[in-house]
Amino acid sequence: MAKNAKAIEESGRALEQFYRKPTQARGVAKFEQILDAAHKLIEEQPDQEISLYDIAEEAGVAAGSVYHFFPNIESVFVALVERYDERFANIIRNIDPEKDDASWQDLLIQHTENSRKFINAHPPALMLLIGPLRSWQSRQVDTVGDTRIAQAMLESYGRHFILPQQPKPEVILHHAIRMLESLWELSYQQHGYVTDEMSVETNRAMIAYLSLYWSKYLPPK
Repeated sequence: MAKNAKAIEESGRALEQFYRKPTQARGVAKFEQILDAAHKLIEEQPDQEISLYDIAEEAGVAAGSVYHFFPNIESVFVALVERYDERFANIIRNIDPEKDDASWQDLLIQHTENSRKFINAHPPALMLLIGPLRSWQSRQVDTVGDTRIAQAMLESYGRHFILPQQPKPEVILHHAIRMLESLWELSYQQHGYVTDEMSVETNRAMIAYLSLYWSKYLPPK
């Protein structure tokens, strides 16, 4: 667990090459204000290019404030991807089974369905994570984010089940998340969002993969 947390921390530091992340409260507030503005512009103008000046105007800050954190528009997109992934991790981390006799498969479906509700309700997240605004840089950030999400899934499972430790559960959960992204990306390409039908197929694929390593019924804690 500690080793995985260290890997996340080291990967996160490496990704800071894309933008300057603030540490002081005032800077954090402005940083989030800028990301809020970028999110809103993408949502309102999905077919138009936006610039750092557009974001500064929407955020109500000087252009220099935006350039202080972000050298270019791609770096803003990268920061948004990181923020979306953090929100996915927070959603999943706090999920417990809806019923006392729930299986790990039931809990996985809760994880994916709550995540699907979030991404479908936020078009900019769809566009940046599985849509046309996805880039090589954002893929790098998303890989780190998926590691955090896998850790969050592990924490949720770990409260209720005794998980096999080989292969490492955080590794196979990460692999399952990448399967999810591939299928959700296909759904976005075909429909513009993650459909009910593709969600069912995604859950089947993830459960089939994890079932190679986990028994149908994991011992409860």
